Amino acid sequence: MIVCGALVVPPTSTVFTPQDLAHKLVALDYGNGTAYAGLQMLEGAMPREAITTRAAATSPAERFAGLMRGDFEATVLQEPWITVAEKAGCRLVSTTFFHGTWVATDQVSVEAYAALLRALTRAVRRINADKRRYVSYFIRDWAGHPEVAALRPDDFNLSRIPATRQPPACPASTCRAAPC
Repeated sequence: MIVCGALVVPPTSTVFTPQDLAHKLVALDYGNGTAYAGLQMLEGAMPREAITTRAAATSPAERFAGLMRGDFEATVLQEPWITVAEKAGCRLVSTTFFHGTWVATDQVSVEAYAALLRALTRAVRRINADKRRYVSYFIRDWAGHPEVAALRPDDFNLSRIPATRQPPACPASTCRAAPC
């Protein structure tokens, strides 16, 4: 799957570009794709020694709340939290796309993994046929968060929701990959 990550600042921020974040605190959920995406956006804009980060919650809801409280200058969010942030008046100072991954232990059979990949391929076709129809899953999956519950499908920028079938991360000859 391909994921959009956005480097977000609060509405009152004086930051308008990634370069403006030099020596300012950026909260990242270390060890996750959004953190690596954040580092990629920052490293492309300034020398490494100008980048200041801190560990943050893996929950984008918690990172968004911290951003709005002023605990840090910026953080990286994914959908639906990018849309939540925009509706709250936050600015996106940079966006990037990155590959998320599907990982299975050796306890998952090749057949079961192949079935998963086939299902994902079918889902990609359906989503691409009518993306607006499927953004409701973002809302459903964050039940209990009023900021997300307030969203409507028309609020989402569909260009941030690329649905593509991702090939296996390595050639079948060198890893335990299942054909689909």
